[in-house]
Amino acid sequence: MSIMLNLCCLAVAAEAADDNVPLTNDLFWNDIFAPIVVAVPPRYAVRDLCETADGKIRHYGTQWLGGKKRGVYIESDDNGLNWKKCLWMPGDPGAMVKCPWADYWLTLTSGKVVCLKNTAGPGSPVTERIPTQITDSSPRQPLPLKHRKRWISPISDVSCKGTCYQAAVCFSDDDGKTWTHVSVPQTPDVTRQFACDKRPHWFNNGCEPSIAELSDGTLLMALRTSGEHAAFSRSTDGGATWSVPQPLPGFWQANTMPLLFKLKDGRLLFIWNNTAMLPTRDPAETPELSPTELDGTWEAVFTNRDALHAAISEDDGKTWKGFREIILNSIRNDADYRELGNTPDQEIDKSVHQTQALELPNGKILLALGQNTAARRIVIFDPAWLYETSRTEDFHHGLYAISHHLFVKSLSGGTRGWAGHCAWNRVPGAVMAREPETERSTKREALWLCRINDPRLVSTRSGIVWNFPAAAKGVVEIDCRIEGDGFQIALQDHWSNPCDEYLAPRSYLATPVKADFIGGNGRWATVRLEWDCAAKRAVVTCGDAVRELAMDTAAFSAFGPSYLHIQTLAEVQDLKGTYFRELRFNAK
Repeated sequence: MSIMLNLCCLAVAAEAADDNVPLTNDLFWNDIFAPIVVAVPPRYAVRDLCETADGKIRHYGTQWLGGKKRGVYIESDDNGLNWKKCLWMPGDPGAMVKCPWADYWLTLTSGKVVCLKNTAGPGSPVTERIPTQITDSSPRQPLPLKHRKRWISPISDVSCKGTCYQAAVCFSDDDGKTWTHVSVPQTPDVTRQFACDKRPHWFNNGCEPSIAELSDGTLLMALRTSGEHAAFSRSTDGGATWSVPQPLPGFWQANTMPLLFKLKDGRLLFIWNNTAMLPTRDPAETPELSPTELDGTWEAVFTNRDALHAAISEDDGKTWKGFREIILNSIRNDADYRELGNTPDQEIDKSVHQTQALELPNGKILLALGQNTAARRIVIFDPAWLYETSRTEDFHHGLYAISHHLFVKSLSGGTRGWAGHCAWNRVPGAVMAREPETERSTKREALWLCRINDPRLVSTRSGIVWNFPAAAKGVVEIDCRIEGDGFQIALQDHWSNPCDEYLAPRSYLATPVKADFIGGNGRWATVRLEWDCAAKRAVVTCGDAVRELAMDTAAFSAFGPSYLHIQTLAEVQDLKGTYFRELRFNAK
């Protein structure tokens, strides 16, 4: 992401020079389109991001200073472009929300819930402290409803029996003096074990909910579950009762936290990890697992938290556009993934899940995301970026836009010493390398995908995963040169691990591309894949070679594929592999 930020800076500087205009933050600001990283928040994202009464942006948290844990916050007075760090002074209630119908600010604390109020917002002393009877786990900030004078806060109820948390809400009609607790029905038929799994997953049937108020006053809730897809529930009475949550195919998210966010113009953002886990391994491969880890109380490893996505709706969630990667985990290829960034004051989950958003004055979105300090970030993007209908990747800036990691056989399960929670270390599965037969004067390099028989790895089936804007009709072109066994291409509506060996059942289509299809080994060729979800058909071409394919659309997103997954066809080892110069997508 830093590469893209630098490019943005250079583009703005060039524009200013050409027009003889002073380089200002406004000029930089107007140039922001795709997500750029602007800060690292001092705590994992969920509830600590806020605006102050004078228009500053703050994110509260902690840092290890002088041998002890201290409260801190970072603050920006220019819409998130620049940040400074300050001590969180005693008496400051932290992040709060402004009441739209009265002159006060309000927050619910995490843990033992207390309602805090004051008249000046974050940074000013609490003027009213109201104990509540809510049993909760880490509530999001409360949401003031537009269709009635009611505060509502989504929570995870830890008092329920037989589940690992349950979604609930609390609401107040008297400005926080009293709160009503409402349990949301459990999501039915949530599985703990998917096809090809060798052990159960951590069970959740609806927790860590997020709520948005739709244009007619209906409340829409998204929930985290252990099922493959995000579940959604609705309330038509301001949160007093809720429908039974239902999973929605096309919105993958096993055991990650979703976010619904309503824009001021009425559009709805959904921000979530549109990802699938690797199938769980044979327990015999991980003897360090405890009995509770083996039976799924915890995960053996989180393998679907390295990509964060966004989609946008103009009709209260009936249809969606985008399904784009906001960010890929910057440490996703690191060999010390489990240990990197671990300190006494930091959560040691290593993901880019968990999010909180603000809408900035000109409609751009500021998003805090992630957990451990090595992975969490604050980004800014323009919602218009979600409406793009094409994308190209020529690797001139390296592999920042591609997922390609392989997993090292690491300690599994929960926290052990300094090791990160439920994580495996990684190595790159693809590299940039000089093209074959390139003359000395030519500087061109290409992505090189091989299969190397390395016993240190969980799987050596290397692959690359590339995201594009979702499209029910579209075409992808792949400039490639096969030197070895060839590759498989798959179209998916979600991110899968590059080394996933069970892609076909979770794909619209999957088909091999060998040297004979592109005219032989050692030559550059363009493979073209065109699809039409309505017709349930696709065609792969390369020169005169044509292959027609049927598409499986029943269990996938109605809005079309958003991922190209390329994976080696070699079963054991292929040191020659395939070179890739460019990937191109266009909606039809």
